[in-house]
Amino acid sequence: MQQTEILKSMKKIFLLFIGVLLSATFVVNAQSIGSSLRAYYQSQKNLKGGKSVFDDKLDIKNIQGKEYISLIIRVDRKSDLSFLKKYDCKVHSRIGRIVTMIINVKDLEKLTKDNNIIELDASIGVNPALLKDAVKDLNMADVWAGNGLNQPYTGKDVIVGVADWGIDYTHPTFYDSTGNNYRILAAWDQFRKQGPAPEGFDYGTEIVGQQALLEAQCDTANQYDTNYHSTHVGGIAAGSGAGTQYKGLAYDANLIFCTWTLTLSDYIDAIVWMRDFAKKANKRLVINNSWGVYCFGYMNGESMLDEAINTMSDEDSVVFVVSAGNNGDAKFHLQTEFNAQDTIKQSEIEFQFQKYDVDTLYRGEIVTLQSENGTDFSTKISVYDYAWNLLAESDYMNSNGSDIEETTMIAQDDTIIYRAFSRYPEDNIKIVDWEIYQKKVVANTNHVVLTIKANEGIVHAWNVNRVAKAIGNTGFDFRASQEGFLEGNNEYGVSEPGLAEKVITVAAHRYKKGQWDPTIANFSSRGPNMTSYLKPEISAPGYSIVSSVNSFSSADATAKIGVTFNGKEYHFISASGTSMSAPMVTGSVAIMLEANNKLSPQEIKEIIEQTAKTDEYTGECPNYTWGYGKLNTWAAVQKAEQKVSLNEIKDENISIYPIPATDFVAIEGVEENSKIELFDILGRNIKTTKLSDKTLDIKDIPSGTYIIKIESDGVIKICEIIKK
Repeated sequence: MQQTEILKSMKKIFLLFIGVLLSATFVVNAQSIGSSLRAYYQSQKNLKGGKSVFDDKLDIKNIQGKEYISLIIRVDRKSDLSFLKKYDCKVHSRIGRIVTMIINVKDLEKLTKDNNIIELDASIGVNPALLKDAVKDLNMADVWAGNGLNQPYTGKDVIVGVADWGIDYTHPTFYDSTGNNYRILAAWDQFRKQGPAPEGFDYGTEIVGQQALLEAQCDTANQYDTNYHSTHVGGIAAGSGAGTQYKGLAYDANLIFCTWTLTLSDYIDAIVWMRDFAKKANKRLVINNSWGVYCFGYMNGESMLDEAINTMSDEDSVVFVVSAGNNGDAKFHLQTEFNAQDTIKQSEIEFQFQKYDVDTLYRGEIVTLQSENGTDFSTKISVYDYAWNLLAESDYMNSNGSDIEETTMIAQDDTIIYRAFSRYPEDNIKIVDWEIYQKKVVANTNHVVLTIKANEGIVHAWNVNRVAKAIGNTGFDFRASQEGFLEGNNEYGVSEPGLAEKVITVAAHRYKKGQWDPTIANFSSRGPNMTSYLKPEISAPGYSIVSSVNSFSSADATAKIGVTFNGKEYHFISASGTSMSAPMVTGSVAIMLEANNKLSPQEIKEIIEQTAKTDEYTGECPNYTWGYGKLNTWAAVQKAEQKVSLNEIKDENISIYPIPATDFVAIEGVEENSKIELFDILGRNIKTTKLSDKTLDIKDIPSGTYIIKIESDGVIKICEIIKK
C-alpha cells in the first residue's frame, strides 16, 4: 500500500511504513540463476541467530519439521504440471503460465535445473506500510441521482475486491445506507491459522457470511500490528458512510477482502480466490490494489506478476485498479547514459534517517539498478567521512557477476553493512540490487556514494528505504553533492504492479476546496516508464480523503468524526496518497459495471480514458503526470450506458435459431465469414471465430446464456443465445 500523508497529528514514522512490497527475482533461463537463489537461501541459513541486520527476504515455511520455500514459476501454457510430481512440493494456484507453489528446500536445486520451467521467482516479503468534497470532483451526485442517465447507479450486483491489510469487518460503513443489510460477502485472512482454508488452498482462514465475519471482528495483526489501510480503502470504494457525509462511491456494491501474508505468491493466490468467488456468485469483479514496489520484476511491465494480472484480465474479465505510487516529490531515480568517453557515473545515496527520525524497524536503503537493452554494467559503493575523505569501498558488483553476500565495512566510528545480488530476468535485461545499512543511524555523519560503470547504453537506478521484513517503497534522493555527481529525478516513478498493461493505474490530485487548487498531488508518481504504453492512465482525488478507519487499529490517528453503532463508537479519518485515489477509480468501475456488466476490462479502461477531464492544471493530455486527465465518473457511466443501449438495438434482419440450442445455432441476415465473438454473462470472451455456412458451433461450451457479437458490413451487432 502506498501513503504519504495521514493527519499531521499522526506519527511521521508511521507514514514511512505504510505501503511496502518486497520480492526478489531469480530466473532459470539464464546462467546460474538457480544458484543465485540457492546462494541467497544458504546465506540466510549461515546468518541465523540474529547476525543479519537484513531480515529473511525468502518466505520459508516449516511444515511438519521440513522447510519449504514459496516460489512463483512460469511454465508453458500447455504444461499439465505433471513434471512436478517428482518433487516434494504443493501447487497453490495457476493463472495461465504463472504458478504459485511451495517446495521442500532439499528439492530446490533440482527444480531450478528443470527444463520444464521457463522462469522461477522466490516469493519474498511484503508489508503494509472524503469524501463529501472529493466526490464533487467526480460528479457523483449526478450518478447517484441518475441525472442525465437511464437510472441512478450505486454499484449494485458488483463485487469490489480489496487485497490489503487492516480490515474491520464490523464497521457500519460496510452495511447499506439503512444500517440493516451487511455487504461483505467473505474474507480470506491468510495470517489466521484456525482454518478452514479456502477450497484448493492449505493455509489461512476463509470467513464467509455475516455471522462469521462479525464474530471474527477484524483481520489478524501481522508484524506491522493491526493496520487500518484496508478499511479506509474499502470505505472510499464502497462504504455507505454509516449516516455520515463520508460515503464511498459504489455504496451498494458487495465486498470481499483478502489479508495476504505479505509475500507475492500469496497475493497471486488472493486474486485467484477472489476470481473464483465472483464466478460462483455470477457477479462481475473489480480488484483494488493500493500498494506497490520498485524492487520486484523488471520495471518494464513484463514480470510474472504482470503476466498473471494481464491473463486474468483477458481470460476472466477481472478489472484491476492499482495506485501509481507516492514518489512524485522524491529525486529517487537516476537515468545514466554511457559512451566510450564517459564510462563512470556517481551519485550520493540519501538515507531515510537523513530526512526523518526512524525507529528499530529501519534497515537502510535498497538501490535497484537496471539496464536497457542488455547493457552490461558494474557498480560499487564507497563511504566518505563528513569532510569527503574516502574511508572504505566495496568491490565492484558486475551485472553478470557473482553475488556479494552480507559484508561489513568499517568506516571510522560507523559500520556499514551491505550485500548485493545480480538478477537476470531476461537475456536482454540486467539487474543488481544493493542493500545498505548504516549501523550508527545519525544524520550528518558519512556519505555513501553509488558508482556505476559501463561502456555504453543506459542504466536506471531507484533508491527506496528498507524496513524490517521488507523493502519500503518510500523514495529517497540521489544527491549531486560533489562536482560531477548526478542528481536524481522523480521520473520512472510508477511502481509494480501499476506497470502491468491491463491494469488501470491511478495518479492522485487535489480536489477543489477552499484555497486548494485542483493540481496534481506533489507525491503522485509519474512516468515516463520502461513500458511501451502510457502509465498512469488517469488521475483521481487522493489528497486529504476522509474515510472509515479500523476500530481495532493501533494506529495513532486522530478521528474526524465518530458514530455509534451496535453500542460501539467507530471513526473516520483523513489520509492522502495514491492509495486513496485508486479506490476512487475502483468504485467508479463498479458503477460502470452496474450500468453495463458486459463491458470488458479493456473497454472500461478505454471509456475512462475517453471521458477524462482536462483543464488548465492537467495541460494537454495524455501526459506522464495525469495520464488522460481527471476521472469523470458521470461521463464514464453515461458512455457505458450508451454501449448498453447500442447493444440492445434489435435488427429485424438478423435471425438466430433455435433458442435454446444444443450443438449449433443458425445466423441469418449477416455476411458469410463475418467475425463472431462469443461472451459469457460476465463478459469473458469464450470464442472468436468466422461465421461458416451461416452456423455457429457451440457444442464445446457449457450450458448457459451467452452474448454474440457480430461484425458484418462494418457494423457491430449484439445478440443473445441460450445453450441447453
